[in-house]
Amino acid sequence: MKNVEQKNMNAGFEKTTRRNFIRILWIALVSVSLLEVASVVIAFLTSGGRKSGGHNNKALRVLGSLDDFPKGSVTPFRSDRLYLVRMDDGGLLALSLKCTHLGCAVSWNEDTSEFDCPCHASSFMLNGEVARPPAPRPLDYFPLIIESGLVKADLKNPVRRSTFNKSQLTYA
Repeated sequence: MKNVEQKNMNAGFEKTTRRNFIRILWIALVSVSLLEVASVVIAFLTSGGRKSGGHNNKALRVLGSLDDFPKGSVTPFRSDRLYLVRMDDGGLLALSLKCTHLGCAVSWNEDTSEFDCPCHASSFMLNGEVARPPAPRPLDYFPLIIESGLVKADLKNPVRRSTFNKSQLTYA
């Protein structure tokens, strides 16, 4: 009786050989890997393409009090896709964090005092000028308004520029 029960229990497993099991396992692993690679590629291709979202639907965005930004500081506003730079002379500049090469998000490197693009190794100086290509032009900037001690950025109208000019700075 035990032999009959054991044969019935093993009947479903006789069709799956070790070779078939390994083939099925490989197909599953390759499928998962391809899905992961596809999702990374899609995320990379769409990372710089956001036109609006979050606070970008408002024309003016209050970034904070003028006193919140000490001279010589760089403050990220990731949700608004900008960095607020306060120069040593007190001038303010709201730089887009979108690289002018292919639109990847730049990050502030405290050690080199530059904005670095992780995609193609471009870097930008504190004022947004290109320090190291392949970026073709400086970072775009957003016009700033200082009212009643509050710093406001016009997120609807980024300014495309070919060079840095001191007139792009906003002073209190």
